[in-house]
Amino acid sequence: MPISTVIQRAVPKIPRRRRLLISILLHSLLPLVSLYVALLLRLDLDEGRISYVSYWRWVPVLIGLRVVALIYFKSHTGLWRYVSVPDLLGVAKATTVSSIVFIVFLLTINTDLEGIPRSVPLIEWGVHIFLAGGLRILVRVGRERLRTKSSDRALTRRVVIVGAGNAAAAFCAQVNSTPEFHINPVAIVDDDPAKIGLSLIGVPIVGSINDLPEVVIKYKAEMIVIAIPAATTEQRSRIVNICRESHVEFRLLPGTDELLEGNISISKLRRVDVSDLLGRPETHLDEETLRNTFADKSVMITGGAGTIGSELARRVLTFAPRKLVLIDRAENSLVLLEYELRAVIRNMNYNGIELVARIADVTDQISVNNVTREHRPDVVLHAAAHKHVNLMEVAPADAVINNVSGVLNVARAASEFGASTFILVSTDKAVAPTSVMGATKRMAELAIRELGAHESTHFAAVRFGNVLGSNASVVPIFQQQIESGGPVTVTDPSAERYFMTAVEAAGLILTAASVGKNREIYILDMGEPVNIDSLARSMIELSGMVPDKDIMVEYSGLKPGEKMTEILASSAEELDSTSHKKLFLLRNSGPGSVTLENLDEFISKVRSLTNDQIKLGIQEHVPDYVISDLNKPVGNVSPKVF
Repeated sequence: MPISTVIQRAVPKIPRRRRLLISILLHSLLPLVSLYVALLLRLDLDEGRISYVSYWRWVPVLIGLRVVALIYFKSHTGLWRYVSVPDLLGVAKATTVSSIVFIVFLLTINTDLEGIPRSVPLIEWGVHIFLAGGLRILVRVGRERLRTKSSDRALTRRVVIVGAGNAAAAFCAQVNSTPEFHINPVAIVDDDPAKIGLSLIGVPIVGSINDLPEVVIKYKAEMIVIAIPAATTEQRSRIVNICRESHVEFRLLPGTDELLEGNISISKLRRVDVSDLLGRPETHLDEETLRNTFADKSVMITGGAGTIGSELARRVLTFAPRKLVLIDRAENSLVLLEYELRAVIRNMNYNGIELVARIADVTDQISVNNVTREHRPDVVLHAAAHKHVNLMEVAPADAVINNVSGVLNVARAASEFGASTFILVSTDKAVAPTSVMGATKRMAELAIRELGAHESTHFAAVRFGNVLGSNASVVPIFQQQIESGGPVTVTDPSAERYFMTAVEAAGLILTAASVGKNREIYILDMGEPVNIDSLARSMIELSGMVPDKDIMVEYSGLKPGEKMTEILASSAEELDSTSHKKLFLLRNSGPGSVTLENLDEFISKVRSLTNDQIKLGIQEHVPDYVISDLNKPVGNVSPKVF
């Protein structure tokens, strides 16, 4: 058992009132020493020249003034073992005020300052601050040294910190005062040349961030802590890649908002995730335009419990809609989301918002009509869909009914019951589709364009790539495979996909709803495509393991309908800019056209057709749909450049 724990248990805790009395008693003794030392210093350390009559006449006055100032400024209430700058400033303030009053007493009562040289009160002021502050610091240092020596050094981890700012200072102060964390900051790196060679809370700043791998080796570090909460995503991505070269575990401190709240804590350290690697710049939204679009409106979100639907709900809530209606057929996820959003409404005082959660299947026209008729949404965001490529290849009828018929059901209900805007969440797989899933999403795009020609509701679609961390997508699958010890399965070493976070995607979908007119297809700027093999290997490294050594990477081949590289727009589609730099508008519709009568007829008989017949029927509506062969890679197309 650590010595500090033994002492802590052996020595009974002193009650608060008694502890305060002891503190006042100690502070009452300090003026005895400080005045005597001040006289000695003024009189060249000649004790024989001190007038003890004057000393004993005035020291009680000084003690009384010190105690009164101490109590007034509450300088006696601080815990000495946690003494900090504010505590020392409190001591200095109490000492200064009492010294000023003391000097006034001296000049008023003892005008010739007999026995007390004029400079003695000033010297005593400095000596008293030194003694009062030094005693506190001595208690804290002694306690920390005792606890550090008593802690199990075998468990203490040597840590290099990236960043020499406020977050690093708060982190160092916390781990130094709490040895139970078993963390020993040994060095700091920072890109500011003016800081290199200095120290922060006793930790040396030894080089730039580029020097990190060498610093880790030199100081035998076992972990890196990235303490730059205000870093941009590009900066964080660069730092993370340098950390990976160091081959030790690394963690992130929380963001700037928590730093401002004084919430930097060892308990807030988190593992670096994939979004930190991608380095996508932060997306800034036009908050005022979005507020004008959604404030005091009734908003309905289908697929509301899914990754995109739930994020849309969270974002819409911040713009104070009159009513938020969430529709999904996944009851467990919907219940959890409802609890989450109700807590937000309560905590943020969004008392005027009516939250409605309804179990409904978008393929059931009667159910959709009933919900829409009851709540009369002004804006409908349709995120419900079957999205898994390989599952839809063997169940094309379900893909058509959910991804096409479901869209038509919700879109028609939206128009019938007075919605002003309908937004379809589409996918990059709808471009030159090679899968049933992508082709049915393309049919949905064409269907709402056709609806927009006949209805008063404004219909638009938003097309984007993969959402990072969405349910059953590649990232959580890789995480599960890594946690189970591997292997991690990648389709092909050359396979690439576009990624963005759910937060970014939701923000841009809402922007499309605010700027869209009618019969438009929008595309989100997805940045550069990500190599899936590199992504898998990066995730293994982020877990502190070595690819193909600790965790094997295996290649399974492309699944039916999968492309080697996704594209965001076909060669027949041209892009126009919009008011938002990350949102693009397709100038034309691209290949394919539908009529609502033909779609309804196809949907009505789709359950009676074979899988091959369904795929051929889809191809009649989407002529550039390439029906894929099992496990055979489909033709590769160069990505569209923004």
